Amino acid sequence: MKKLKFLIPAFALVALTFAGCSDDDGDDDQPAVTKLALTDPAQAALTFVATSPEAQVITLDTDASTVTVEQVLAEGEEKAEWCVVTVQSATQIKVAPASNLTTAERTAKYRISAGTVTPVEFTVTQDFPEPEDATLSIDLEDSYGTYSFTASATGGEVTVTTVTTNAHLWTAEFCDFMGDPITDEDELPTYCTLKTSSGVNGDALIVNFLPNTQSLMQSGALVKISAGNAEPIQIWLNQDVPLATSLTVHDMDSWAELSTDLPVNFAKDATQTAKQEFGTESEGSFLVKVVTEGTSEVVAEPWLYAERDHMGNVTLYPETVNTGAERKLDVILVGENNKELFRMKVTQAGA
Repeated sequence: MKKLKFLIPAFALVALTFAGCSDDDGDDDQPAVTKLALTDPAQAALTFVATSPEAQVITLDTDASTVTVEQVLAEGEEKAEWCVVTVQSATQIKVAPASNLTTAERTAKYRISAGTVTPVEFTVTQDFPEPEDATLSIDLEDSYGTYSFTASATGGEVTVTTVTTNAHLWTAEFCDFMGDPITDEDELPTYCTLKTSSGVNGDALIVNFLPNTQSLMQSGALVKISAGNAEPIQIWLNQDVPLATSLTVHDMDSWAELSTDLPVNFAKDATQTAKQEFGTESEGSFLVKVVTEGTSEVVAEPWLYAERDHMGNVTLYPETVNTGAERKLDVILVGENNKELFRMKVTQAGA
C-alpha cells in the first residue's frame, strides 16, 4: 500500500480563514497570538473509513481570533478535492472527506497558522474499499502447485517471501496439511515461529528459525497466507542441516566411493535426458557450485545444471546442446567455512 511522501512544502492557492468580530480593523488593535496547539495531539493524524465517512472536528488551544488552514502539497501533487476542510471558528476546524471509490489509500496534509507562532500540522488518511475480487501472490516459484522454502541451519530472522495483494491486509498462520489453523500450542512447529503474522501489499513474510543442531533436515511446518476472498497460499517451511566438514561421493548404481577431481563427460547433444546422478554421504549439508575450470569462481550463467536434492543426491546435465567447441566447467561441493569437499571436472564434447 503506497503512502504519499511529502517533499518541499508548497501551499495551496486558497486558504480557509476565520476572522473574529472587531470594532476596529486596524492590526495594531489585534492582540498578539501566543499559543496555537491541538487540544488533542492524536488529531494530528486523522483516519477515515472508505465509504460514507463521518466528518471530524479538530479543536485548537489558541488565543488567536483568526486561523488559516492550507494544504501542504508535495511537488507536483494536486489539491485534494476529495477532502473538504472548513474553518468553523478560531478553535474548531471541520474535516469531511468524500467516499473513496478508488482502489488505494489516499492522504492529504494540512497546516494551521495563526499570527507569528509556530504552525501546527495534521494529516488526513482515508482507507479504500475492500476489493470484490481480491488477488494474492508471492515471489516463490511453485513446484506442481506446491510452495516450499528451505532456511539455512544457522537460523535467525529469515525473509521467506514478499506478499502481493490488492486486499487491505494479509495474514499468516501455521496450519495442518488440510489447511486448518493449528490452535493447540503443542502441535505448533518447534524449530520456527512467525515474526510477521500480518502485513499489507509488498510486506515480507519473516520467520524466526532456531539454529539446527541436528543431522537431519527440519520439515513439516506449513504456513498459510490469506487475503480477502483470494485463494489462500500455503508454504512448506524447511530448515537445512548444518554444513558438513567432510563427505563421500558414490556411484548411484554400485554405490562405489568416488575420488575427487572426478571426470564427468557429456556428448555434444546431451541435455536433461542425459543427466548423471551421484549419491553422497555426509554429517551435514553442503552447497553445490558451478565454477570456472580449475578455480572457485562461480559462473553467473553456466551452461550446466548442477543441484542436490533433499536426499543429498547431486544431479548434473547440460542446459543446452553444444553447438560450438568443447566446453568445460567444474562443480564443487562446499561445506562448513566454505571448504571445498569434492570437485567434479565436467566436459561436454564440441560440435
